[in-house]
Amino acid sequence: MTAEPVAWNLVVTSQHGFQRRLRRALVPLVRLRRTVFRNVLVGWAEDPAALCEAVASLLEQRPHVGRWLGKILPLARTFVVDADAFDAQVRHEAEPLLDALAGGTFHVRIERRGHKGVINTQASERALGEYVYETLRARGAQPVVRFRDPDAVLAVEVLGEVGGIGVVTRGVRTRFPFVKID
Repeated sequence: MTAEPVAWNLVVTSQHGFQRRLRRALVPLVRLRRTVFRNVLVGWAEDPAALCEAVASLLEQRPHVGRWLGKILPLARTFVVDADAFDAQVRHEAEPLLDALAGGTFHVRIERRGHKGVINTQASERALGEYVYETLRARGAQPVVRFRDPDAVLAVEVLGEVGGIGVVTRGVRTRFPFVKID
């Protein structure tokens, strides 16, 4: 299922009780919108890497903002969730990102908000991970699944009716500790 573009490519979470303060602190860098989920914001960055650099600079200048921030997760693409066909849908959405996983260790992580009892997060993670592994092998790569400090993580975020997917490398996670998957 291909959906029309959705106007966010960032998931930003705040620590409990600090959503408003965090949103105000980040206003000069990115426009964030609330979601129906507590402490979860979404936004759009034309250049997510540049935004992460700007947030890192902000945290150096105003370290207390780091206490408000849960995570920032840049995503490559978003899609309208089809809960009944979710596993097939995330395989399709992951396809353009697979080359970024071919050269090293990886794992898959799905964070689901909404669709409780409809989407089984653990089963979907396992199915997507198996698909990625088998597809990469079929392409001649030698993928290695590693849960501790992999070279890359294929991250899927489901926020109700909209999902996002992207690859986060070790380099990004190391450079920007606020980019978190697990």
